[in-house]
Amino acid sequence: MRLPGWAWLALSSLLISPLAGATRPRYGGTLAVDFSTSWTTLDPPDQPNDVTARGKREALLPLIAETLVRLNAKGEAEPLLAVTWQRDADRKRWRFSLRPKVAFHDGEPMHAANVAPPLLAALKKRYGDVSVTAGGQTIVVQSDHAMPDLLTELSRPRSAIFRKSDKNPLIGTGPFRVAAWEPGRRLTLAAFEDYWGGRPFVDSVAINMGIARASGDVFDIPAGPARHILPERTRIWASAPQDLIALLAVNTSPTVQQGLSLSIDRGPIVTVLAQRKGEAAFGLLPQWLSGHAFLFTTTPDVARAKAIIGQQRLTPLTLSYSSTDTFARAVADRIALNARDAGIVIQPTQTANANLRLLRLPLESTDAVAELVRFAAVLGVPERANQLNASKPETLYEAERALLEDHRMIPILYLPEVYGIAPRVHNWDAAQKNGTPVLHLENVWVSP
Repeated sequence: MRLPGWAWLALSSLLISPLAGATRPRYGGTLAVDFSTSWTTLDPPDQPNDVTARGKREALLPLIAETLVRLNAKGEAEPLLAVTWQRDADRKRWRFSLRPKVAFHDGEPMHAANVAPPLLAALKKRYGDVSVTAGGQTIVVQSDHAMPDLLTELSRPRSAIFRKSDKNPLIGTGPFRVAAWEPGRRLTLAAFEDYWGGRPFVDSVAINMGIARASGDVFDIPAGPARHILPERTRIWASAPQDLIALLAVNTSPTVQQGLSLSIDRGPIVTVLAQRKGEAAFGLLPQWLSGHAFLFTTTPDVARAKAIIGQQRLTPLTLSYSSTDTFARAVADRIALNARDAGIVIQPTQTANANLRLLRLPLESTDAVAELVRFAAVLGVPERANQLNASKPETLYEAERALLEDHRMIPILYLPEVYGIAPRVHNWDAAQKNGTPVLHLENVWVSP
């Protein structure tokens, strides 16, 4: 946690060496952030259709609107706006004690009565019959059904605590407040002087959206050939793999799915198309999250693919991809090229009604069990995740293997979040918690 401004001034009087004076943080200045994508809403529950834009927005939302808890690298819940919590044995009733002396950006103190409405609205979308009861600084969440994943749900940006007004689209409790909002173009944040965790170092953050050039103090570097030319002395930072690019079979035979899986050569996709910014995916979860992704590694085998398909009379297949994702188009073309070598004809298309779909699936938490449950739901087979037990790693492997065995979802590659950092930006490593792409810009300071 950072010190308040007056404490830094007191501390700085003790640091008289030239070296310390050159490296200690400073307050003030504006941090310019450029994103290659854009979005038109700040409302946490309303998610952009563009998955890439959704990820960038969710990396910024915690700066404005905070959640009751957050997850660490192990997927364990840590206090944020809630300092303690208890639950019953059935996990149907949860009691949260709120952090004292927290204020919203408009000066209103945070208490259970103004936390309950946004929390109830968010949780109803996930649990349906849930209720939220407010009392002083205490919130009780209750349902007729067990909510074993409630802490994970509460950590997601869509469960943030916020308010709105006619003049402000998002009023939260975070280290920055919304100073100006031009949907799809620009978001300006100002340091919240009364933030419970201490004032941010920079005075403001100017976020420009839909920017092709790399000219900001911080800018995203998408997968693919975009932004080859970077400013001099730019430092590159990459998160752990966050997005899974995968092929989902919608209307094809298991035999074709297996043959297609054997025909795909992930090497050129990673080295050429992703410019070595990603890594080949053979499982649903990356190695850092599951610990067993290497067990699913295979090599392309076109000869075997041809043998499996045999003398079947194949009709041309269609493969859909997002019209807003240029990288997905390049991957779709490469998959079609590989499939042709095995005798499978695939036509990439932007239409929704296709035999195959190329998906970008961002991780939503650092909880491997929760992620596998989500993948099982995407595949329409939630029962395959019923035996998951976080205390028994073998159940994670077995569940993931069961989801992969029919080749209905074929993992292609994992992509990290990659950013360029200008030399005037300091303390960026502290801005990243556990290697995740959440932008903790409250920890960053800039040179004049």
